[in-house]
Amino acid sequence: MFAVEKILLNAQRGEVIMAERNVVKKRPRRTNRDLFLDKLKSLVDKDSPLTTNQALRDALGWDEDKYRQIKRQLLDEEQIVSGRGHGGKIGLSFGIGSNPLNIFISYSHADEALKDQFVKHLNPLKRMGLIAEWHDRKILAGDKWAQEISKNLATSKIIVLLVSIDFINSEYCYDIELEKALDLHEKGASKVIPVILRSCMWQHMPFAKYQALPKDGKAVKSWLDVDEAFASVAEGIKKTVDEILLNE
Repeated sequence: MFAVEKILLNAQRGEVIMAERNVVKKRPRRTNRDLFLDKLKSLVDKDSPLTTNQALRDALGWDEDKYRQIKRQLLDEEQIVSGRGHGGKIGLSFGIGSNPLNIFISYSHADEALKDQFVKHLNPLKRMGLIAEWHDRKILAGDKWAQEISKNLATSKIIVLLVSIDFINSEYCYDIELEKALDLHEKGASKVIPVILRSCMWQHMPFAKYQALPKDGKAVKSWLDVDEAFASVAEGIKKTVDEILLNE
């Protein structure tokens, strides 16, 4: 009887071992994409969200062709952001915004509804931790509005001009906010991005020398789908944010 029990016990142990081996066999292999992301995560943190392409490639031990292939795949998936060359910076798209960039929105109150739609399309960038937007509706009761506007203009890395005929005709937008914004841009302290809301003669204005959004400066209101227009604008702003963060 004891011999029979021993045989059964050994058989059961054998089945367990085979089952464990099968589990091991079924464990999915890690892809080069996974290895790339894991190694990148190990090289960056909240305080230093970027590393160099050279440091990451050395850590992976890959040749240049393999590194470029996987890097291109992840760039297309928007999982990472990267500068150019061996010394260019690289980081995770969802990890580089530990210190979000301040964005100042200059607009005419006649375009309040369009401004609100624009801010909605910036929310994905806020959720990613990339930006923190500011406009004059965030001024609290009792605050000195001119002082608050000046302070937030001076501390913004990106200044968005929501352009329309009302913006151009606004003395405060055009003569004060725009003048300060252009000065900050020329000093390299901020980047001015004109966003054309409604058709007007903006091509003759001082900010016309800067790349406008949406693509080709086609006014948002001229698009059949306003959401599509603002989504295009948000993508353009994200590219600028990534560029600024990579060069800091």
